[in-house]
Amino acid sequence: MDLRVGVRWDDPAQNERIHRAQEQCLIDYIEVNYPIPFGSNPHGLDIPVLAHTSSNPTCSAEGVNLNIARRIKEAADETNSPWIGEHLSWLGTAPTGSLGYQINPLFTDEIAAVTALNVSRLKEYYDRPIALELGPIYIQSTGYESEMHFLGSVANEVDTKVILDVTHWQIGNRNLERPIDYGLEAIDPSRIIELHIAGMRLGSDQRFWHDAHELLPDAEVLSIASKLIEDLPALEAVTFEHSPIASEEDFFVGLRQINDLTGNRRSRTAA
Repeated sequence: MDLRVGVRWDDPAQNERIHRAQEQCLIDYIEVNYPIPFGSNPHGLDIPVLAHTSSNPTCSAEGVNLNIARRIKEAADETNSPWIGEHLSWLGTAPTGSLGYQINPLFTDEIAAVTALNVSRLKEYYDRPIALELGPIYIQSTGYESEMHFLGSVANEVDTKVILDVTHWQIGNRNLERPIDYGLEAIDPSRIIELHIAGMRLGSDQRFWHDAHELLPDAEVLSIASKLIEDLPALEAVTFEHSPIASEEDFFVGLRQINDLTGNRRSRTAA
């Protein structure tokens, strides 16, 4: 299957570099993280959009934020996004019930049942496929063998797609001192339709690794991504997540690295 390469859009400050990336045929889409800043218009960039959100608490017994879900659905309908990316989180970043970032759930049977109910309702409401994603992991799973097994189980039960964030996955494996390929077998490879690739950093404690969109992906993440691109049968998209406040030079270095990884699988004609 042909691949598309894209970048995450968070802020209008990215628009000019995205235009230049289009002109150089380095990207095929933007992945917009909804809800977007008031008055911004990524839809006006004349490039296909993948809809994504990190605001819904998909694993909460309180359910998702209906106002957020409505805004995401409207955007996905407007842009004809082929799927909507959703984080598996206990608390999202919506103003209600937010601590400023996604909080991972307990990975237990009880939470899996709540998550399956929330995601199935979202899937019906959106009327388009959902792709589930995990955040970075810092502690051992409390019920399932791992967070990857939890994700695989929920995706199978609700029949969703999966976004494999390679950086988040490797942050978890490093933090829990697991092999680099740990957990991949828990996810049906035919469900993985998108990869996320970004930088990571070692914390000041010199123990735990963290997401770092201001940095380039390291060599290990790129090597793992290269193998996944070669092996995953249903993979359709590879998204580079780079901070709008980070160096534009690094932005283009990272994009060219990812284009090199996709090689002959990259489709430059996909809409």
